[in-house]
Amino acid sequence: MTAIGIDFGTTNSVVSVHSSTGVEVLPIDSAPVEWSPYGFDNVFPSVMSTDKNGQISFGWKAKNSSEGKFEAVKRMFATQLDLALNEEGDALAVEEVATMLFAELKNRTISMGGISDPNSAVITVPANSKGRARHRTKLCAGMAGLEVLALINEPTAAAMAYAQRHPEAKQLLVFDWGGGTLDVTVLQSIDGIFIEKTSSGISHLGGLDFDSRLEKIIRDSVPDLESLTSEDRHLLKLEVELAKIRLSESEATTLEIPGGRSQRVTRSQFEKEIEPLLESSREPILRCLEELEINAGLLDAVVLVGGTCKIPAVRSLVRDMTQLEPDPDINPMTAIGEGAAIAAAILSGSLEDSDFFVSLEHALGTYVLDVNTEEQKFSTLIPKGHALPAKASGNFFPVHRETEGVTVEVVEGDPGASNPDFTTLKEWYIPLQEPYSEDSDRGLSLLYEYDVDGILNVTVTDIDTGNLLFEDDVSYGVATDKLELKKMSDRAKDAVATGTTEGKGKIEVSDPESLKLITQARMKVIPFLDASEAAPIEKAITDLEECTEAERPKCREVLKKQLSPFSYLF
Repeated sequence: MTAIGIDFGTTNSVVSVHSSTGVEVLPIDSAPVEWSPYGFDNVFPSVMSTDKNGQISFGWKAKNSSEGKFEAVKRMFATQLDLALNEEGDALAVEEVATMLFAELKNRTISMGGISDPNSAVITVPANSKGRARHRTKLCAGMAGLEVLALINEPTAAAMAYAQRHPEAKQLLVFDWGGGTLDVTVLQSIDGIFIEKTSSGISHLGGLDFDSRLEKIIRDSVPDLESLTSEDRHLLKLEVELAKIRLSESEATTLEIPGGRSQRVTRSQFEKEIEPLLESSREPILRCLEELEINAGLLDAVVLVGGTCKIPAVRSLVRDMTQLEPDPDINPMTAIGEGAAIAAAILSGSLEDSDFFVSLEHALGTYVLDVNTEEQKFSTLIPKGHALPAKASGNFFPVHRETEGVTVEVVEGDPGASNPDFTTLKEWYIPLQEPYSEDSDRGLSLLYEYDVDGILNVTVTDIDTGNLLFEDDVSYGVATDKLELKKMSDRAKDAVATGTTEGKGKIEVSDPESLKLITQARMKVIPFLDASEAAPIEKAITDLEECTEAERPKCREVLKKQLSPFSYLF
């Protein structure tokens, strides 16, 4: 059995394998001639499309399709959104689209990559992704027929790829800016072991947003683009992305606008428009250095990965801040996938002279009530940075001894940060042991067990009796029913094998137009606005979600009006 490495990206994915001759990036797709010169060979666009007959396609064929596209599904993993929509308003469960993508990656690894039995894999995830996104990644890969050996952070994978060429580098800063997220991580390499020392990032900022800023330049310069057909909008979107890539090679480029028009754009225009995005990227670097109380001079190397790092202004910014020249031999497009293959080889036992630690990116704990202030506070069970697997427990007692049960919340966050951010991953109401004696403590023991694959198991026992009160894992998604997950897995694998969905798995949406607007607002607009700009949009969403059927057309129009100034973002 061959263990493979998968970089499952927002925009593109890469599959690699480690052998006696080194790491090979598998040729699972072939880039069109206009994309091939820019390093897109063997890169698989993370896109699925369906046509009117239910025929499905993936990768470059799907990316170039003008109908039925489901894309950037990874960006939805960390959100509360459970449905993915295409331009036609068809809805599929986020997990179902991702499962089909993973299944296609596996099938192409066999048919095009020449690997006969890729049943296990190491899959990369953004360093600052939280439990919800990690669980959905593992769940979907598993439903596609892959045994997930581990989920490892993308910067760790990149560092492992770098260290294969430069084993002398001991302290590395990985600047990972892909299609959907920005992560900055400082790692230490000691005798082939990689330890993440600190990490910071921005979860909704990537190449997709640079595309939006370039499209804004075009829309501000060329009239009547709002009237483009769906197919022409698709062509313009591809032309904008390709123009962004060309501007990394030249000082100016000309875009072919649907309808026979053209527009020249210079690199300086583009850099002026993306300046706010570049400024945002400084903060994660500064936070990492401040947390470690070091300056850039103590870094041995800087590793740039992710397609966004090909932009000259991005490379210049990182170079100026670190005073280090990025290694030109590291391919930003494939380095993460290469590192995942190295990790897969280590975990499968075929590479014995290296090792790595998977560590917890956020503290895990629960909320408790401070009886003095009567306010909730975070109680840590497993601290940030703890190596995985991790196991920790704590004893907790109800505020009122006679209470019949308590609510236990699994909370993830960074209590030591200057602006602590906490997320409740899951909560349960747990009845306490009955009856109880007068001398009973009425307490419970809460045990967290976190595996290397990033899945948290929770056990609650009665302190007095040792009896098991509750046991579960933290799981998410539209299909919480295990039987429904099995059906989804079968549908997805069958669809990939036959090349058609035949309408199966589609979710009927009573008001697809409203759902599409809400999805655009929450996924493509709100993450990039400040609070004052986002507030009226949030109100319009709430009004649309809560309105009566008669009021719905008016509420839709209000939301459309609020979104129209930001149409370049979607």
